[in-house]
Amino acid sequence: MGNINSMVDRAGAILEYLYNSNDPVGVSKISSDLELPKATAFRILKTLLKWDIVETDFNTNNYRLGKVLIKYGGKVSSKMDLIKMAKPVINDLSSRVGELTNINIEYQNNALNVYKSSGDDFKLVSRLIPISPLNCSASGKIFLSNKSDEFLKDYFNSDAIEKRTIYSITDYDAFKEELKKINASGLSYDDEEYEYGLYCIAHPIYHNDKLVASISVSGPKARLENKGLKNIEDELKSSCKMITDLIQYLDQDNLF
Repeated sequence: MGNINSMVDRAGAILEYLYNSNDPVGVSKISSDLELPKATAFRILKTLLKWDIVETDFNTNNYRLGKVLIKYGGKVSSKMDLIKMAKPVINDLSSRVGELTNINIEYQNNALNVYKSSGDDFKLVSRLIPISPLNCSASGKIFLSNKSDEFLKDYFNSDAIEKRTIYSITDYDAFKEELKKINASGLSYDDEEYEYGLYCIAHPIYHNDKLVASISVSGPKARLENKGLKNIEDELKSSCKMITDLIQYLDQDNLF
């Protein structure tokens, strides 16, 4: 922290303060709330004003964020999306747990894998196709957990249901029991429901309280249990929280 420029740091604090203010704010209140000398706050605001990073209200001369930030924000958001921002987090998660880690989205009543980061070798995982039914995949059940009761009834009476193993959930009542567990823990599991021997844990990604994706960790059941499921679950939750924080300022249209 010794290399931080104090004036730039204070300018950042002022910008964050103005961002969180609903109305334009005067220099006296800014300096008081941020515990800055009034003269220092004034000099910083005048410099930011020169670059249109802040602007003054016509009637009160109080300060608010400047419209030039829209230009800067547009430049940043046009080069970023959920997958680009999540990749480093996903790669790090895969490295830490040593298992295949995926970003998944819902697509036509399926869970679609849009990015994966490899972990320890497992032939079954390597030949998995990138799309799986909602009813028998961990990420799919995350998406189902966000659906209305009416949707679930229609879905479990539709041709979209697949029974891939004897453990696959194929009826509405069984999924409602599963839903209680998902809502309680925030986690969803594929316990050999898609392929025998395969275990998967998934957790949701939200954008402005809307479910937009899920992150999953997959591997052979015995190996994941040997590594410790609790540790993998904690790592997964932490990574999902990090991704959710990273994408909070993206526009909905820029997520993918």
